[in-house]
Amino acid sequence: MDTEIDILGPMAVRRAGTVYHLQSAQARVALARLVLAGPEGVTREELADVIWPGALPPTWASALRTLVSRLRAFLAPMQTESANPVVKRGGRYVLALGQDTLVDVEDATRAVAAAHDALDAGNMTAATRLATRAADRLRSPFLSEHDGDWVAGWRERLSEHLVTALEIAARAAMGAGDHRRAALLAEEATDRAPARESAHRCLIAVREAMGNRGEALRAYQRLRRYLAEELGTDPSPATEAAFLALLGPSSPSGPPGRTPAARHRPAPFTGRRREMTALAGAWARAARGRRQFVLVTGETGIGKTRLLREAGATVAAEGGLLLVGRCDQDAVTPYQPLVEALDGYVAAAPDDVLAAVTPAFRGPLRLLLPSLGGPCPPAALPEQPILFAALTQLLRAAASERPCAVLIDDAHWADPQTVMLLRHLLRTTAGTRLCIVIAARNDLPVPDRQRAWAGLDEAMLPFEHVGEATEITVGGLDLAATTALVDELGITTAAGSPAHGPADNSAHRAHTRSGGNPFMLLEMLRHRAGPDAVPPAVARLVAAKQAAIGQDAGRLLQVAAVTGPSVAFDTMAGAAGLDVLAALDALESLLRTGILTEVTAAGSRHPDRPALYAFRHDVVRQAVGEQVSAARRRHVTSLQHRVPGTGHQLSRTGGERP
Repeated sequence: MDTEIDILGPMAVRRAGTVYHLQSAQARVALARLVLAGPEGVTREELADVIWPGALPPTWASALRTLVSRLRAFLAPMQTESANPVVKRGGRYVLALGQDTLVDVEDATRAVAAAHDALDAGNMTAATRLATRAADRLRSPFLSEHDGDWVAGWRERLSEHLVTALEIAARAAMGAGDHRRAALLAEEATDRAPARESAHRCLIAVREAMGNRGEALRAYQRLRRYLAEELGTDPSPATEAAFLALLGPSSPSGPPGRTPAARHRPAPFTGRRREMTALAGAWARAARGRRQFVLVTGETGIGKTRLLREAGATVAAEGGLLLVGRCDQDAVTPYQPLVEALDGYVAAAPDDVLAAVTPAFRGPLRLLLPSLGGPCPPAALPEQPILFAALTQLLRAAASERPCAVLIDDAHWADPQTVMLLRHLLRTTAGTRLCIVIAARNDLPVPDRQRAWAGLDEAMLPFEHVGEATEITVGGLDLAATTALVDELGITTAAGSPAHGPADNSAHRAHTRSGGNPFMLLEMLRHRAGPDAVPPAVARLVAAKQAAIGQDAGRLLQVAAVTGPSVAFDTMAGAAGLDVLAALDALESLLRTGILTEVTAAGSRHPDRPALYAFRHDVVRQAVGEQVSAARRRHVTSLQHRVPGTGHQLSRTGGERP
């Protein structure tokens, strides 16, 4: 019949439905010491030190013998056989437990390990059940009426197990889509272990998964401040990476069935030596006191955010102050990216950072920064010149401590006021150890681009001439970087062979069809149908682009997709039923957004022939074409035959066809 020994909480021994309790506190700690020693046992001195922490009584030897006799008498009725439950072997006391004896401490620690394995395997149900069971046990106090080094050591060890169980339960709840429960568990973990960075990273991940990036940033800043005040250290590289991962779009709350195991491994960073060299040069100049402005541009999915993250990791590793913000398309916070970046600095600073700010500017900062009580309604904010001066002075104070990098992602969504603030910062921070790096898409339709681009482009002009501004245009990965990416991720074909091996050249095919765009490239390589199919994520991206370009451009795009790899302007305009001016406007929109590009045959012998246009990415052409109905396809084809002079196209390789 099974025996259960509960050491956590009120100590008890259960057997055959009967519960037994030890009345003596000394007997309880002695039993716990013997149980947890296992088959190795303890010497009488070790047992005495636990029972009488500090100084031993003069008669401790005889008192210990009496106490062991009482334990034998207490445990004897619970033994299956009449064997002595506490034996002495080689001068050590050993508690002889039956194989069917269940000890709550051991059961809880085994459950934590099993929960960790279940989480790694993507079994959220098992991970939740095991971690919850372990946490429920481990929350109970351990020998609360006793002290001493051994007891304190075990309390610390069990506390570590409890926090691990809470982290696992939180991540399992997040994987199952129960974000509210995940947040409660992660918050309990950080409360119990305020210096444990993995618990804070768990809370950051939960808040970000809930779409609350502001709370995720504040969780990071609380940890950063605690480490600075209590331990005098900075967050670890893993925590800084979690912080940098908050750049870019917030993670949507995925469906309940989506688990960490179902997500892809993070792609390694490769093929960006030129861009990283340019960023490193700007940072080095800024660290020497020569303020820098870097504008990083590129199409959707090209890797701008990843580039910012890697640059941020370098800044953090070199001891720089890293401030991060992002623009949202529908931001409700005035000057959102700069407020986020500076609020993070204020929240994490161990001292009163406003002491370095002119008293007249402290009030406006308290109205604007969440960590100081803001933000208040925009109508209640001071006038713009006062706010600009206050934020500038705070940023200069931050950069006076150590070189500072401000990373701002998705700047294409910046509102005019934010652009004005950025321009003001650039004009008023000369001689500051400051590097402002801004990432923005260059494939947006004209109305969206006009919101920010005119101001950002104009802001760069006076600084480019003096070497204080750099624009980095991020292009597609080359084939070598693509191959390296495939190797590091271990991507194989359905047959199990390498994706770039002699038996299958999927990597080359995906690279050609994606133009080296990392997002499209990886989606194609990971798609079950292979690189010749359109992955669902790519199809959604293309649909979003189509929805933003307008009706005329959409018609032109459908004609181009149906016609083939390349097409002349007259062919597109005629088949789309557009007059020349409307078709030109639509074509220019498609060229500006990077969906189409003008192609020219190398060494053409016919310069009088009209220019030809092709999709920048063949997979985008396929995605558009798959959305064209059969009726429209027949209609476009019939119209093409009526348009004169359209028998001229380029081959897929770019060579001219007669």
